[in-house]
Amino acid sequence: MIEIQIRHQIFTSSGNKFLEVDERISEGSFVHVSGDSGIGKTTFFKVLSGLVVPDFGFIKLNDKILLDTANKIFLPPQKRNISLMFQNYALFPNMTVKQNIAFAQTEKDENIVDELLEKFALKTFENTSPSKLSGGQQQRVALARTLAQNAEIVLLDEPFSAVDIAMRKVMLNELLEFNKNNNSTFFVISHSEEEFESFSTYNLNII
Repeated sequence: MIEIQIRHQIFTSSGNKFLEVDERISEGSFVHVSGDSGIGKTTFFKVLSGLVVPDFGFIKLNDKILLDTANKIFLPPQKRNISLMFQNYALFPNMTVKQNIAFAQTEKDENIVDELLEKFALKTFENTSPSKLSGGQQQRVALARTLAQNAEIVLLDEPFSAVDIAMRKVMLNELLEFNKNNNSTFFVISHSEEEFESFSTYNLNII
């Protein structure tokens, strides 16, 4: 069970707002995170991953407390076993595609990296710098790297925005397979709500 309680002031172009989330989500869920633009969905991901400390927060993953502001408990990002895919991909320009994907692994396994390269049609680019790839190719690398971490919680911020329909289906099927086989909990922000309605097991609407 994942317990999340967050209250955090955010500053937007339309004024100050409070991001408020109070949810209990079963492990292995596929969570579609919805809400208007600028409402705080990306900030929510940053709080979950440990990149932002909220004004008030309590996050518990099974018996492990990741955050408890009332008792001054804060697990740093590297100890949360949460992987986050940013909208800007955050790839390392000084590494090859293969090195970028492998970097995410705590326990190195080249077979898994090679498998992800094949599944996302990146094998021919494995020794290429990400800066020489198209936006869609970079997005595939970023998703492959996120999955390579094999984290308990996976946070994806608009993971398919730059790829074509055919590759979108490939990537989506891979996410669903990973979710099923690893019991990882997925949180996905996407404006393509219809794409996720048929298989999401939980909808978290931020208002």
